[in-house]
Amino acid sequence: MSKHKNKHIRDAITYAEIKNWQLVKAGGKAHVWGKLLCPKHDRAGCRIWILSTPQNPEGHSKDIVKAVDSCLHTN
Repeated sequence: MSKHKNKHIRDAITYAEIKNWQLVKAGGKAHVWGKLLCPKHDRAGCRIWILSTPQNPEGHSKDIVKAVDSCLHTN
């Protein structure tokens, strides 16, 4: 799978994957780069949209980590 071009966002994705979140890559013409799904893989589970070119990549990566940490479904 291709990696996100921003180092901070790549690190946040790796952090989420360590916490058992699953990365789903978006299609080629999507405005988002992909999404992260929490360990509860159903409609009630948490999801985080990964932007391809956020205005503030470091802030976006911090938001990703914050969302992973606040998920009630993560072990």
